[in-house]
Amino acid sequence: MARTMAKGHRGAAAGVLITGGVAVAAATWVGGNHAWAIGAVAIYLALAAAAFAWTGRSGDMAAILRAGGDERQRGLDRDANAIVGIAMTVVAIVGAIVEIGRSGGNPGVYGLFCVVAGVVYTASLIELHRRR
Repeated sequence: MARTMAKGHRGAAAGVLITGGVAVAAATWVGGNHAWAIGAVAIYLALAAAAFAWTGRSGDMAAILRAGGDERQRGLDRDANAIVGIAMTVVAIVGAIVEIGRSGGNPGVYGLFCVVAGVVYTASLIELHRRR
């Protein structure tokens, strides 16, 4: 029996991991910690190999990692990303509140994250409303 090619790009998740790993390793190297930079490359290469192997399997997670899948699987991915967005926004808000209390009024980088979340949410809501 011939195996049907799965929809999507099998190397998508591996490519993202390798790109991120190179960026982390480069920043770590520039920061002066060469051993950690080499370790980061090794870790990200191992994770990329695991992701590539996983995307060759069948199932929802493999389809999502391939950046493919059917409507239901893309819906799972969208919903998971929405939950991550909510969690990250809550962390930014709590971090800003804690930082304001610690520094006497400066929310630090958490404040920037809150502003970015608010601006992107507002712009997205306007654009999605316009399209629908």
